[in-house]
This record gives sequence, structure tokens and C-alpha cells, in this order.
Amino acid sequence: MNLPQTFPLVGLSCGSCVAKITTRLQQHPDIAEVTVTLDPSEARIRTSTALSDADMNAWLAPLDNGRYHVVETSMDAAPPALPQKNAQTYRPLIILLAYLLAIIAASAWAQGSFHLGEAMRLFMGGFFIAFSFFKLLDLRGFADAYRSYDLVAKAIPAYGFVYPFIELGLGLAYLANVQPTVVNAVTALVMAVSLLGVLQAVLSKKTIRCACLGTVFNLPMSTVTIIEDGLMVLMAIAALLLPH
Repeated sequence: MNLPQTFPLVGLSCGSCVAKITTRLQQHPDIAEVTVTLDPSEARIRTSTALSDADMNAWLAPLDNGRYHVVETSMDAAPPALPQKNAQTYRPLIILLAYLLAIIAASAWAQGSFHLGEAMRLFMGGFFIAFSFFKLLDLRGFADAYRSYDLVAKAIPAYGFVYPFIELGLGLAYLANVQPTVVNAVTALVMAVSLLGVLQAVLSKKTIRCACLGTVFNLPMSTVTIIEDGLMVLMAIAALLLPH
């Protein structure tokens, strides 16, 4: 008997979660084939005998103290996978923004004057360096989450693995003030494409995890992400128009 079954899952947040569940299910004596995906969060299996939701949950229970479980069909609603969209949820982004503004203020204080172009250069450099850092902490997890909404990563999965290094390169280029015209043009293009994917995800009204800070923070996709990407596009364009 080779029976296909699909089980919606709760608790997945990154590629590591997918790997853990896949390995655990492959150890089940009645499961012949396993495919676990992050988006949608589900396990597709082929079994020698039909398994119930309770069977699956009992088998998955040892993983991370029961963090992962099947959404039972008898449940009225699945537990929310992402936090509510409020100021507390986006606290990491707010703190990061405050740090970047503090760096700009310190630079202006040291120079004895404020220059808009210089402020934008430092902000964008710090932005890309910080965001790439969090993404690189779990590169595979970021790539999996990013592929759920980014237009390029959907078509070319490898782009999700390359993107953090693009951000890192742009951040270093901004801080070193290397080829500002080229760097700003590349930034405008890369962030505009990213913005299109974010807009599509937000307008779809689906609950999607934002990968802007990698998998370290569990942030929901929202208008905050649109503002974040849109701001970078506008700043890159403004930098292109300002005298160097």
C-alpha cells in the first residue's frame, strides 16, 4: 500500500525546522516518502497504512518539546504562527533604526555640521550591513522564507542565498563611498524588485513571515516592510540626484 497523505503543520519558521521534521518523519516505520515545505507549512507523505493527526502529533512530540504539530481537522482554527502587527512586534526594527540615527548624529557632531547626502550614505551603509548580518545567521532559513514572497527568489531559488551577500556588498560600498553612482543605481534596482514582491504579499492579505531580519526575529509581513523597502528605493534615487 502506498497511500499519499498531507498534513498542515504549525511551528515551522526556517529551513532548520523543515530538516528536523523531515528527518523525524523518515524514521517512522510506516512512512515511505516525506516532503516537508515551509510555505505552505505542511508534510506530504506516502505511507503503508493511513496515519491520523493524532498519530503524527505523537510521533513529532519529541521534537523541541512539542513545538511542531499537525493542525487537526477538528480544530476550529489553527494557532497563529506569527505575532500581531504592533509596535512591540516591530521593536527590533525600531531599535535598529534608532541605532542608525544615532550613528548619523554622532558623525554630524564630529564633523560639526549636517550634510543630507552624507547622512543618507551612512544610513544606507549601516542598514545593509545590519540586515545582512541577521540574514547570514541562518542563510538557509532566510532563503526558504524569502522565497515565499520575493519574485526573483521564487523563480531562481539560489537568489535567496545570494541576496544577503548583495546587501553586505552594498553596505560596505556605501561606507567606503565607492562608486556612489553605480552603488545607488544597483540599490534602487534591487530594492525596487524586492518592493514588488513585498507589495504583492501584503496585498494578498495572506499571513506571511517577513525575512527582512532573517529568521532571528519572527516578524509578520506588513506595510512596515513596504515602507522599509520603499524608503531605501527613494533614498537611492535621491542620492543619484544629489551632487556628490
